[in-house]
Amino acid sequence: MRATAFCLLENNGRLLLQEFWHEHDHYHFFRPPGGGIEQGELALDAIRREMREELDVEIQEPELLTVLENIFEYGGETKHEIVFLFRATLNDERITGVPEVRILDNTIAFRAVWQPLEVIMQEGLLLYPVELRNRLGDFFPEFKLFDSMEVSR
Repeated sequence: MRATAFCLLENNGRLLLQEFWHEHDHYHFFRPPGGGIEQGELALDAIRREMREELDVEIQEPELLTVLENIFEYGGETKHEIVFLFRATLNDERITGVPEVRILDNTIAFRAVWQPLEVIMQEGLLLYPVELRNRLGDFFPEFKLFDSMEVSR
């Protein structure tokens, strides 16, 4: 079991989502930026560290939205994550002023893209953790687009 901290970074109705390639099953999926919580580290400290390491930004007041369990198959093994999901607004033009961002995770570079919330919901991007899509309307009630959409729970 692995504890993780992810952050929904929102700017003008868009979320920054990190893009991954599932190397075993060969498909693209998206996930909020973040990563593992280190031994002895609080989730709040982990999300701040991850944003510094991956995006070179400081987030001042991340809001803990929920804790989710994510159980999934990867490489023929069952994986289990406890996900601390935070929300923060990002006002750094280096990140918000471009359509995509390069995220550095250790020595590996990943692509992160700004996706409008309506595109995430309407086009059905493959989003992990799986429960996240069902909860986006709860996390962003200020965006009325969710009122008219049916999201399976």
